[in-house]
Amino acid sequence: MVGSLPDDVLSDEPVMPEIPIKPNNAIPVTIGVIEIIGAILMMLLSLSMILSLMMVDTLVDQMTDTDATQFEFIMESGQFHFNIVMFFLSSITLFVGGVMLIKKHFRGVYVSAGGGALFGLTLIIGEIWMVVLANNNDDVSYSFGPSIAINGLCAILCFLFPLIILLLPQGKAALSPTVYSINEEE
Repeated sequence: MVGSLPDDVLSDEPVMPEIPIKPNNAIPVTIGVIEIIGAILMMLLSLSMILSLMMVDTLVDQMTDTDATQFEFIMESGQFHFNIVMFFLSSITLFVGGVMLIKKHFRGVYVSAGGGALFGLTLIIGEIWMVVLANNNDDVSYSFGPSIAINGLCAILCFLFPLIILLLPQGKAALSPTVYSINEEE
């Protein structure tokens, strides 16, 4: 038969129509702004550590003898310098990823998540380093405080916030797809 209907029209199975996903541009922009604010706070933390490193003589004079010994031991071990460099690198990575998210680049998700992972890795290495220093030296005492919980929560959020964009279809649709084009001239 020439004018017959296709088989899927007359079938008993319901067919779900394709519903287009409307992109929500506010999702990557909001998360990008949050990442930039976190990057600025982390950069201020590393700058305050640099300032305390520059004013070490004044700080040691104001500390008690045990605190001054602990501070000098931590500086001599290299842990203080490690934290400065890693916090600064994490803040730069988060800042770049946040700007990429505001511009709606797809790779901004991974750059921001990488910055959050680098921040979390820095915290883990720093805590292990402090525990090892405290175990190897009787003059250094160390205990976990509320600051590690706050920093850990910040690291987890810096890592997970960009990934939320990929979980929400509207957020994923708002990101520009990665397009590779190769121009071949003959």
